[in-house]
Amino acid sequence: MTWGQIDAIVNFSKSDAVQKTKGYRFSIYSSTDTLVVFNSIENKDRPKIKVPLPSNYYSVQAVFEYTTDLKEWQQIEYPISLEKDLKKMEIEINFSVNDKKVEFLKDLTVNKYYSTNRVSLMPIFEKKIGEVPIFILVSNCDTIFWGASETNHFYGTIKSKVEDNWFGFSGSYCLSTANGNSLHKSDTVYSWVPCYSPGNEYKIQRKGDYKYTVAMGLESYSNGIPIEFIKKGQTRKRTVIFYEVETEFTIE
Repeated sequence: MTWGQIDAIVNFSKSDAVQKTKGYRFSIYSSTDTLVVFNSIENKDRPKIKVPLPSNYYSVQAVFEYTTDLKEWQQIEYPISLEKDLKKMEIEINFSVNDKKVEFLKDLTVNKYYSTNRVSLMPIFEKKIGEVPIFILVSNCDTIFWGASETNHFYGTIKSKVEDNWFGFSGSYCLSTANGNSLHKSDTVYSWVPCYSPGNEYKIQRKGDYKYTVAMGLESYSNGIPIEFIKKGQTRKRTVIFYEVETEFTIE
């Protein structure tokens, strides 16, 4: 079995109100291979799993299954294309219950990330220990981009290299913050590692190599699920596209 190159993070969550459903499993199928991502009967619920996906296929089939009696399984399928320029994926799975006490797969979202050179990412801080890393994004194309955070700000994540490993920091943000604006051609917006705890901003701590990454969406952030889907116990299945810009720098 050949898997490789495309990493996927699978996040599984379920409502505390779920009581009848006894088992869950999630698998990814190609035309010749099967990858069982998790099976709660065998190894309990695993909320976050990193899995390699096959890079030599054009598409795979994601399949989520659940059971109330450990005998009969209900199944939801969703095809996922694997483009050559796909950088990484995140698969969000949420199992819930509606007002009629129907337990169902509420959401299956595939977030796809691609690289882009259509937006420039430039540092505007002094590259020395103790500085807060701040960047600007400048768009060089007609595409309108939005920040990937829930408030549409263009927040970034930073990684520092220790020996041969990269260690990341993504910060935290406040949902009551006013929404950020979209990025248009020739526009400039700021980007930084978010942190809304006073005096707890991310600062450069040591010399070495760093990597800063910003994700951008093609539409304003929205995670609302249609009321009719919830009433009917119907799964929202969707793919959301993001583009990432990245830069590396060294602190001497």
